[in-house]
Amino acid sequence: MADEIPVVPKVTSLVVHSGNIVNWNRLKRKPNQTPSEELVECVSNSLESYFTGADKNELQYATELDCAHSEFKKTLPINPDERSDLKLTVKIFLCRMMRPEVIKEAVENVLLELNSSNVDVVLLAFPELDEEGITLETIKPYWNVLQDLNVTRVVHFLGISDLDKVVLEELFNWATVKPTINQVNLESCCVMPKDMTDYAKENDIQLLTHNDPRDILTNDKVSQLVSARCTEKDGEGWESDWAIRFSVMVRCRGIIKTKGYIVKASRDTTKKKSQQLNKCQ
Repeated sequence: MADEIPVVPKVTSLVVHSGNIVNWNRLKRKPNQTPSEELVECVSNSLESYFTGADKNELQYATELDCAHSEFKKTLPINPDERSDLKLTVKIFLCRMMRPEVIKEAVENVLLELNSSNVDVVLLAFPELDEEGITLETIKPYWNVLQDLNVTRVVHFLGISDLDKVVLEELFNWATVKPTINQVNLESCCVMPKDMTDYAKENDIQLLTHNDPRDILTNDKVSQLVSARCTEKDGEGWESDWAIRFSVMVRCRGIIKTKGYIVKASRDTTKKKSQQLNKCQ
Protein backbone atom coordinates (compact mmCIF):
# COMPACT_ATOMS: atom_id res chain seq x y z
CA MET A 1 0.00 0.00 0.00
CA ALA A 2 2.75 2.47 0.95
CA ASP A 3 4.47 1.94 -2.43
CA GLU A 4 1.38 2.74 -4.47
CA ILE A 5 1.49 5.81 -6.71
CA PRO A 6 -0.73 8.55 -5.25
CA VAL A 7 -3.97 9.11 -7.15
CA VAL A 8 -4.42 12.79 -6.19
CA PRO A 9 -0.90 13.99 -5.32
CA LYS A 10 -1.56 17.70 -5.94
CA VAL A 11 -5.06 18.08 -4.52
CA THR A 12 -5.23 20.56 -1.63
CA SER A 13 -8.99 21.21 -1.52
CA LEU A 14 -11.76 18.63 -1.41
CA VAL A 15 -15.50 19.31 -1.47
CA VAL A 16 -17.92 16.37 -1.27
CA HIS A 17 -21.65 16.56 -2.06
CA SER A 18 -24.03 13.81 -1.00
CA GLY A 19 -26.92 15.10 -3.10
CA ASN A 20 -30.44 14.37 -1.89
CA ILE A 21 -30.23 11.41 0.50
CA VAL A 22 -33.95 11.20 1.27
CA ASN A 23 -34.32 8.26 -1.12
CA TRP A 24 -31.06 6.48 -0.26
CA ASN A 25 -32.32 2.97 0.44
CA ARG A 26 -29.13 1.95 2.23
CA LEU A 27 -29.61 4.77 4.74
CA LYS A 28 -33.26 3.86 5.28
CA ARG A 29 -32.11 0.44 6.42
CA LYS A 30 -30.10 2.09 9.22
CA PRO A 31 -32.64 4.20 11.10
CA ASN A 32 -30.58 4.28 14.32
CA GLN A 33 -27.46 5.83 12.79
CA THR A 34 -25.93 8.74 14.67
CA PRO A 35 -25.58 12.03 12.74
CA SER A 36 -21.83 11.44 12.50
CA GLU A 37 -22.28 7.90 11.15
CA GLU A 38 -24.79 9.12 8.58
CA LEU A 39 -22.46 11.89 7.43
CA VAL A 40 -19.47 9.56 7.17
CA GLU A 41 -21.47 7.01 5.14
CA CYS A 42 -22.67 9.74 2.78
CA VAL A 43 -19.12 11.04 2.25
CA SER A 44 -17.75 7.53 1.83
CA ASN A 45 -20.30 6.53 -0.81
CA SER A 46 -20.00 9.82 -2.67
CA LEU A 47 -16.21 9.49 -2.82
CA GLU A 48 -16.46 5.87 -3.96
CA SER A 49 -18.91 6.81 -6.71
CA TYR A 50 -16.81 9.78 -7.84
CA PHE A 51 -13.47 7.99 -8.00
CA THR A 52 -14.98 4.96 -9.74
CA GLY A 53 -15.88 7.11 -12.73
CA ALA A 54 -13.02 9.65 -12.62
CA ASP A 55 -10.22 9.89 -15.17
CA LYS A 56 -7.09 8.75 -13.30
CA ASN A 57 -4.77 10.72 -15.60
CA GLU A 58 -6.63 13.97 -14.99
CA LEU A 59 -6.59 13.36 -11.24
CA GLN A 60 -2.78 13.40 -11.29
CA TYR A 61 -2.84 17.12 -12.16
CA ALA A 62 -5.91 18.26 -10.23
CA THR A 63 -5.43 20.69 -7.33
CA GLU A 64 -9.10 20.90 -6.31
CA LEU A 65 -11.77 18.23 -6.31
CA ASP A 66 -15.53 18.73 -6.27
CA CYS A 67 -16.93 15.25 -5.71
CA ALA A 68 -20.55 14.18 -6.03
CA HIS A 69 -22.32 10.84 -6.02
CA SER A 70 -22.94 9.93 -9.67
CA GLU A 71 -26.52 8.83 -8.98
CA PHE A 72 -27.55 11.47 -6.44
CA LYS A 73 -25.41 14.43 -7.58
CA LYS A 74 -28.42 16.26 -8.94
CA THR A 75 -30.12 17.46 -5.80
CA LEU A 76 -33.64 18.46 -6.74
CA PRO A 77 -33.49 22.25 -7.20
CA ILE A 78 -36.11 24.28 -5.42
CA ASN A 79 -38.88 25.39 -7.76
CA PRO A 80 -39.20 29.20 -7.35
CA ASP A 81 -42.98 28.86 -7.60
CA GLU A 82 -42.97 26.53 -4.58
CA ARG A 83 -40.38 28.43 -2.50
CA SER A 84 -42.91 30.07 -0.18
CA ASP A 85 -44.27 26.62 0.74
CA LEU A 86 -40.84 25.29 1.65
CA LYS A 87 -38.49 25.87 4.59
CA LEU A 88 -34.76 25.58 3.91
CA THR A 89 -32.68 25.01 7.04
CA VAL A 90 -28.89 24.80 7.04
CA LYS A 91 -26.65 23.76 9.91
CA ILE A 92 -23.00 24.71 9.54
CA PHE A 93 -20.55 22.65 11.57
CA LEU A 94 -17.19 24.39 11.90
CA CYS A 95 -14.73 21.52 12.21
CA ARG A 96 -11.94 23.89 13.28
CA MET A 97 -11.53 27.59 13.91
CA MET A 98 -10.96 29.25 10.54
CA ARG A 99 -11.39 32.62 8.88
CA PRO A 100 -14.98 33.80 9.38
CA GLU A 101 -15.58 34.07 5.62
CA VAL A 102 -15.99 30.28 5.45
CA ILE A 103 -19.54 30.88 6.71
CA LYS A 104 -20.38 32.71 3.49
CA GLU A 105 -18.59 30.05 1.45
CA ALA A 106 -20.66 27.31 3.10
CA VAL A 107 -23.97 29.12 2.55
CA GLU A 108 -23.13 29.82 -1.09
CA ASN A 109 -22.50 26.11 -1.64
CA VAL A 110 -26.01 25.29 -0.46
CA LEU A 111 -27.63 28.05 -2.53
CA LEU A 112 -25.86 26.79 -5.63
CA GLU A 113 -26.75 23.17 -4.84
CA LEU A 114 -30.46 23.93 -4.45
CA ASN A 115 -30.69 26.76 -6.96
CA SER A 116 -32.10 29.03 -4.27
CA SER A 117 -31.47 32.71 -3.59
CA ASN A 118 -31.99 32.48 0.16
CA VAL A 119 -32.00 30.29 3.26
CA ASP A 120 -34.72 30.44 5.89
CA VAL A 121 -32.60 29.42 8.88
CA VAL A 122 -28.85 29.02 9.42
CA LEU A 123 -27.66 27.28 12.58
CA LEU A 124 -24.03 27.65 13.59
CA ALA A 125 -22.14 24.96 15.53
CA PHE A 126 -18.60 25.33 16.85
CA PRO A 127 -16.05 22.54 17.30
CA GLU A 128 -14.87 21.30 20.69
CA LEU A 129 -12.80 24.15 22.10
CA ASP A 130 -10.47 24.48 25.09
CA GLU A 131 -11.58 24.62 28.71
CA GLU A 132 -12.96 28.12 28.25
CA GLY A 133 -15.46 26.80 25.70
CA ILE A 134 -17.58 28.99 23.42
CA THR A 135 -17.41 32.66 24.42
CA LEU A 136 -18.94 35.79 22.93
CA GLU A 137 -15.52 36.76 21.56
CA THR A 138 -15.36 33.38 19.79
CA ILE A 139 -18.75 33.93 18.20
CA LYS A 140 -18.50 37.60 17.18
CA PRO A 141 -16.50 37.38 13.89
CA TYR A 142 -18.65 34.53 12.58
CA TRP A 143 -21.89 36.15 13.70
CA ASN A 144 -20.88 39.35 11.87
CA VAL A 145 -20.75 37.38 8.62
CA LEU A 146 -24.18 35.89 9.35
CA GLN A 147 -25.55 39.35 10.12
CA ASP A 148 -24.28 40.61 6.75
CA LEU A 149 -26.07 37.71 5.05
CA ASN A 150 -29.23 38.60 6.96
CA VAL A 151 -29.05 42.27 5.92
CA THR A 152 -28.86 41.24 2.25
CA ARG A 153 -31.79 38.81 2.82
CA VAL A 154 -29.69 35.79 1.89
CA VAL A 155 -30.43 34.34 5.34
CA HIS A 156 -33.67 35.18 7.14
CA PHE A 157 -33.15 33.81 10.67
CA LEU A 158 -30.01 33.01 12.66
CA GLY A 159 -29.51 30.29 15.23
CA ILE A 160 -26.68 28.75 17.21
CA SER A 161 -25.87 25.53 19.04
CA ASP A 162 -24.75 24.64 22.54
CA LEU A 163 -24.75 28.00 24.28
CA ASP A 164 -25.42 28.15 28.00
CA LYS A 165 -27.70 30.86 29.34
CA VAL A 166 -24.86 33.28 30.15
CA VAL A 167 -23.29 33.28 26.66
CA LEU A 168 -26.70 33.21 24.96
CA GLU A 169 -27.66 36.36 26.86
CA GLU A 170 -24.34 38.02 25.99
CA LEU A 171 -24.84 37.22 22.31
CA PHE A 172 -28.43 38.44 22.36
CA ASN A 173 -27.46 41.74 24.00
CA TRP A 174 -24.50 42.35 21.67
CA ALA A 175 -25.92 41.21 18.32
CA THR A 176 -27.69 43.52 15.90
CA VAL A 177 -29.48 40.50 14.42
CA LYS A 178 -30.61 38.48 17.42
CA PRO A 179 -30.44 34.67 17.58
CA THR A 180 -33.92 33.17 17.24
CA ILE A 181 -32.84 29.58 18.00
CA ASN A 182 -30.48 27.94 20.47
CA GLN A 183 -29.96 24.21 20.02
CA VAL A 184 -29.26 22.30 23.22
CA ASN A 185 -27.60 18.89 23.24
CA LEU A 186 -29.59 16.76 25.66
CA GLU A 187 -26.68 14.33 26.09
CA SER A 188 -24.91 16.99 28.14
CA CYS A 189 -28.13 18.33 29.65
CA CYS A 190 -30.99 15.87 30.24
CA VAL A 191 -33.37 18.54 31.44
CA MET A 192 -33.46 22.05 29.99
CA PRO A 193 -32.23 24.44 32.73
CA LYS A 194 -35.02 26.67 34.08
CA ASP A 195 -32.98 29.87 33.76
CA MET A 196 -32.44 29.03 30.09
CA THR A 197 -36.12 28.30 29.39
CA ASP A 198 -37.23 31.44 31.22
CA TYR A 199 -34.77 33.63 29.34
CA ALA A 200 -35.66 32.07 25.97
CA LYS A 201 -39.38 32.58 26.60
CA GLU A 202 -38.87 36.24 27.57
CA ASN A 203 -36.87 36.95 24.40
CA ASP A 204 -38.75 34.79 21.90
CA ILE A 205 -35.87 32.36 21.38
CA GLN A 206 -36.71 28.78 20.37
CA LEU A 207 -34.93 26.08 22.35
CA LEU A 208 -34.47 22.98 20.19
CA THR A 209 -32.76 19.75 21.14
CA HIS A 210 -30.19 17.93 19.02
CA ASN A 211 -27.79 14.99 19.22
CA ASP A 212 -25.03 16.21 16.89
CA PRO A 213 -21.48 15.67 18.20
CA ARG A 214 -19.10 18.62 18.21
CA ASP A 215 -16.54 16.57 16.24
CA ILE A 216 -18.96 15.42 13.55
CA LEU A 217 -16.13 14.82 11.05
CA THR A 218 -12.60 14.44 12.43
CA ASN A 219 -9.33 14.88 10.51
CA ASP A 220 -8.53 11.19 11.01
CA LYS A 221 -11.88 10.19 9.53
CA VAL A 222 -11.31 12.31 6.41
CA SER A 223 -7.86 10.77 5.99
CA GLN A 224 -9.33 7.27 6.33
CA LEU A 225 -12.06 7.99 3.77
CA VAL A 226 -9.61 9.38 1.20
CA SER A 227 -7.12 6.55 1.80
CA ALA A 228 -9.85 3.96 1.30
CA ARG A 229 -10.76 5.38 -2.13
CA CYS A 230 -7.23 6.27 -3.28
CA THR A 231 -3.95 5.34 -1.55
CA GLU A 232 -2.51 5.71 1.92
CA LYS A 233 -0.35 8.64 0.81
CA ASP A 234 -3.39 10.41 -0.63
CA GLY A 235 -4.96 10.31 2.81
CA GLU A 236 -2.13 12.12 4.58
CA GLY A 237 -2.41 15.63 5.97
CA TRP A 238 -6.15 16.29 5.60
CA GLU A 239 -8.00 18.65 7.90
CA SER A 240 -11.78 19.00 8.06
CA ASP A 241 -12.83 22.60 7.38
CA TRP A 242 -16.60 22.51 7.65
CA ALA A 243 -19.62 20.29 7.13
CA ILE A 244 -23.14 21.36 6.18
CA ARG A 245 -26.40 19.56 6.67
CA PHE A 246 -29.30 21.03 4.74
CA SER A 247 -32.96 20.12 4.66
CA VAL A 248 -35.95 21.34 2.69
CA MET A 249 -39.23 20.80 4.50
CA VAL A 250 -42.77 21.32 3.23
CA ARG A 251 -44.29 23.91 5.55
CA CYS A 252 -47.37 22.93 7.60
CA ARG A 253 -46.92 19.28 6.63
CA GLY A 254 -43.57 18.51 8.26
CA ILE A 255 -42.44 16.41 5.29
CA ILE A 256 -38.72 16.52 4.45
CA LYS A 257 -38.47 16.81 0.70
CA THR A 258 -34.69 17.14 0.43
CA LYS A 259 -31.83 16.42 2.79
CA GLY A 260 -28.12 16.29 2.19
CA TYR A 261 -24.58 17.08 3.23
CA ILE A 262 -21.72 19.11 1.82
CA VAL A 263 -18.25 18.74 3.33
CA LYS A 264 -15.01 20.62 2.75
CA ALA A 265 -11.51 19.50 3.73
CA SER A 266 -8.06 20.81 2.85
CA ARG A 267 -4.38 20.03 3.21
CA ASP A 268 -1.03 21.72 2.67
CA THR A 269 0.97 19.54 0.26
CA THR A 270 3.97 21.91 0.33
CA LYS A 271 4.29 21.39 4.07
CA LYS A 272 4.37 17.63 3.56
CA LYS A 273 7.07 17.96 0.89
CA SER A 274 9.23 20.16 3.12
CA GLN A 275 8.93 17.62 5.93
CA GLN A 276 10.07 14.88 3.55
CA LEU A 277 13.05 17.00 2.44
CA ASN A 278 14.05 17.63 6.03
CA LYS A 279 13.98 13.89 6.70
CA CYS A 280 16.26 13.28 3.69
CA GLN A 281 18.72 15.92 4.91
